[in-house]
Parts: sequence; C-alpha cells; structure tokens
Amino acid sequence: MVLYLDIILLLNVAIDTLLLWFTAYFRKERMVWWRMILASLFGSAYLVFFFFPVFSPMYQWWVKLLFSVIMLWIAFGNRRLLSFAQNLIIFYFVAFVFGGGVLGLQYFLAPRNEIVNGLVVTHNDGFGVGFKPTLGIVLIGFILIFFLGKKSYRAIQEPRRIETFLVDVVVTLAGEKVICRGLVDTGNQLHEPITRIPVMIMENRMFAHLLPPSLLRQTDENGGVWEKLDGSWDHLPLEWQSRVRLIPYRSVSRGMDFLLAIKPDHVMVVQDGIRFETERVLIGLNPIPLAADGKYQAIVHPAMMETYTEESTFILKQEG
Repeated sequence: MVLYLDIILLLNVAIDTLLLWFTAYFRKERMVWWRMILASLFGSAYLVFFFFPVFSPMYQWWVKLLFSVIMLWIAFGNRRLLSFAQNLIIFYFVAFVFGGGVLGLQYFLAPRNEIVNGLVVTHNDGFGVGFKPTLGIVLIGFILIFFLGKKSYRAIQEPRRIETFLVDVVVTLAGEKVICRGLVDTGNQLHEPITRIPVMIMENRMFAHLLPPSLLRQTDENGGVWEKLDGSWDHLPLEWQSRVRLIPYRSVSRGMDFLLAIKPDHVMVVQDGIRFETERVLIGLNPIPLAADGKYQAIVHPAMMETYTEESTFILKQEG
C-alpha cells in the first residue's frame, strides 16, 4: 500500500481550514485567512507523529486537545476564557458532525454489502468506498454538511436577527476612518433632544488617536461630564468645539446624566452586503467596553438603517 504524505497533509490542511471556517461562522468570529491557514498547518503537523513510532506518547487525548487549543488561539487570537471555551466547544461539535456525516456518506455509497450470519458486512479498502484517498467523499460530505448546517443555523438564528444583529461600521472623522463592529439594537432610542438626531454609542478607545487629550480625559471618567467639560472647554480646538454635544439620558444606576457625544463627518453601516450611509448622526463616547467578549464596539441606532444606499462587497479590515 502506498501513502502519499503530501496529499494527506494537504487534505488535512483543507479539512482543518474548513472546520475553523465553520467555527468562525457559527460563533460570528472575524475571519483572518492567513491566521486560519497558519492554524491549519499547525494542526496538520500532528500527522507527522503517526509516521514515527518514537512519538507514540503523543497519541494521548490530552495532546490532541492541546493541539486544538493552540489551533484556535492561532486562528482567533487571545480571548476571554468563556469565549475561548465556547469556540472550542463549537469547533469539536463541527468536527464531530463532519466526521459523522462523512462516515455515514461513506457507508451509504458502499457498493458491496453482504449478509453474514444475519449481519450486514460492508467491504471497503480502508480509505473510502471507491476513492483513493477519500478526497471525493470528503468534498461531498463538506458540501452537504455546509448546505444543511447553514440552512439549519439560519432557521434557528433568524428570529433573533430581527431585533439584534451584528454589522460593520465605518466612521469618518477629521479625515480618518475608524472601523469596528456594531450591534443594531431596536431598543436604542437615544436622540439629541432638540434636533432629534439619532445617537449611536461607541467605545471611546476607538477614537483615542483622534480626540484631543483634554476631551479624551473627559470620556474616560464616569459622571459629572457637564462640570468637567465646562472647565476644559476653552482648551479645545475650534474644530472640536463645533463637534462636541452633551446628550441627556437616564440610567438605572445614576439617574439623570449627560453623555458626551461628537459629530462625525460620515458613518457607513454594512449589513449582509448592503450599505447604509448617513451624516445625520451623533456618536456617544462610552468609557468601558460594550461587550464583555469584545465582539462589538458600537451600538447602532436602528434609525441609521431605515434606508439603504446600495449593495456592496465591503470587507472589514482590522488588525489581528
């Protein structure tokens, strides 16, 4: 029997990449292809142990688990423990579903069956039914599982997408673009009280390189915005004085308070390839992360997505 190591390695790289892609798809993780391919190459390196008996201690389950953990760390970066554990669970779930699907498809297509002592016996060559190697079975299995998995996932997630969903946000401010992920929340009804301009919320760290230091300090502190801003107003450049707004709001913890907001030049929201663009919006600056797992950095006002501009193939680019 001849084994083609290069084919086996390439096949495993392809499988690991698709498993990571499914994990990112179901977990709404941002996909960075070079990191996913690098993680797949690392995972496929485990196959080398099977060709050298000296590495037999590496066949233990904990070694396989360690390889999976490192693969996910390479693919998606450093995450909070809970988020990382969820990624690991989904990764193994996808792997088990795929493995079961391919195994079932393999026996479903078996050409030679016979009954021996009341048992159905399937004959195959150990590498798949009619394929050497099982490239055909793997490809067909992935196509079927991709189609069924995607349809099932959409059917489950569609009711939730009606109220809240993730989008890409591009803010143009002072000639520079700030890109992040946003959560559209129909419960966000914050407006500027006089002009009724909608207010979206973003983490202030997204503008740390653009805001004047005195203004950034105000956004880093909770409460008392009015008094603190009054003392530093004269030190703000004229351009920023025209951008700053104070938005009154009521919270459960502090009651009536003010939110420091800025006027951007332009905001574009992209959801499922459709662009929504507006200049009539204010951005409230939040001093703390909006999502514990870091999945989004903005809360988008639903009024910003009432009319779309055009379809696009916008791709979000961000470091990491």
